[in-house]
Amino acid sequence: MDRPPAFDEVRMQAWKILRQVEDSRTFADLSLDRTFAKNPHWRPLDRAFILELVLGTLRWRGRIDLAIHLASKYPEKNINSQLIQLLRLGGYQILFLDRVPDSAAVNESVRLAKAIFKNEKMSAFVNAVLRAIARKKNQEVFPPFTSHPIEYITQALSHPRWMVEGWVKEFGPEMTQKICAANNLRPPFTVRVNTLKISREALREKLHAAGIDSFPTPFSPEGLILKKSPFLAEDELFQKGMYFVQDEASQIIAHLLDPRPGERVLDACAAPGGKSTHLAQLMEDRGEIIALDLHRPKVEVIQENCRRLGISTIQTFQTDAIQPLPLPAQFIFDRILIDAPCTGLGILHRNPEVKWRRKPQDARRLQGLQMALLENVCSRLKTEGILVYSTCTMTREENDSVVEAFLGRHKDFQVEDLRFIVPESWQPLVDEKGFLRTYPEMIILRGNYRLDGFFAARMKKGI
Repeated sequence: MDRPPAFDEVRMQAWKILRQVEDSRTFADLSLDRTFAKNPHWRPLDRAFILELVLGTLRWRGRIDLAIHLASKYPEKNINSQLIQLLRLGGYQILFLDRVPDSAAVNESVRLAKAIFKNEKMSAFVNAVLRAIARKKNQEVFPPFTSHPIEYITQALSHPRWMVEGWVKEFGPEMTQKICAANNLRPPFTVRVNTLKISREALREKLHAAGIDSFPTPFSPEGLILKKSPFLAEDELFQKGMYFVQDEASQIIAHLLDPRPGERVLDACAAPGGKSTHLAQLMEDRGEIIALDLHRPKVEVIQENCRRLGISTIQTFQTDAIQPLPLPAQFIFDRILIDAPCTGLGILHRNPEVKWRRKPQDARRLQGLQMALLENVCSRLKTEGILVYSTCTMTREENDSVVEAFLGRHKDFQVEDLRFIVPESWQPLVDEKGFLRTYPEMIILRGNYRLDGFFAARMKKGI
């Protein structure tokens, strides 16, 4: 018989996931998926509470750590990893969850501390710190935004100071404030309809019959925004390959490459296969798509997604795309997509742990990899072929600078201005250089519908 977990079991699982994210550098969404798959008897309410605890604690970690420091006199770096995760979990409930009484947040955290540490001093410390946070939570004071924008955004909106400094320099304080505020909101649950199996309207009707309302995405012709997220392991429509979970900004990238049925296409950094399978859809599963990824488990994920979606034209290779490709020299492509590894700073609302992992030097390090990818695969593009370079980050260092440096060395490539290529309704997403730019602070529709932060440049190879 199905049984719901006790609330302390839910909090215990949330604490374990936070530890995995911190100690093993696991992505929170993967750890959450594994936990839910092992506990299929949990109620939707319990899964939703764990999601809230884990992602909320990661989003607001900086502000919670400041409260812990003020309550305990110890900076978070001087508190051991197990204990700091428990304090953050309790602190999040006190500072941000109105429906959890402070007393419940403190008492449940102390119960967890006793179960985990079996040490009275540790549980007493948890009790003292969290009660102090509860007493002081209405006394939070931040530097004024007008005179100290970097300090205000760093503290009040919970982002690393180096990140805020860089964004203020590039985007200005007002836009940085909006981006950081958007990063702390829940992202929409957006899917791409598998038009090889079902139309968008037909899927809407099936979702509605299953109790999930949805509305079409404003840009992608295959997208739907679901008003609540299904449990994918139990959702028959997902398991039958009727849709793929993918943000709308990511869906736009395949349209920029504009592949045609019968063509040969390279996706040089393909895992988990969202864009590869979208390309196959646009090609009506006719032609040839070569999908590369460095890691075997990720290649297997692409293969599994192809099976679920019923796609047969994708061939996968486990290979490093900055090394010679495992293909004959005469093997050239009509179109190439490089969705490059990047800092991922455009999707912090989905992966909030990333903002605490990144370092100031990461963008420069990844810029070298991005350049190497372009250099290695560009010779595989046929004359008059199309190359799209994209990232899920927003700054010039990983975007404009990479494209400009590549074009400086390859005079046979030219940027195609997307303003003359995309539909009129997409024009707000294209800048004066003809590049696609989306930001998480862009409010697309009434309400809180937002896109991930993406960049894309389309280039054509001349004679």
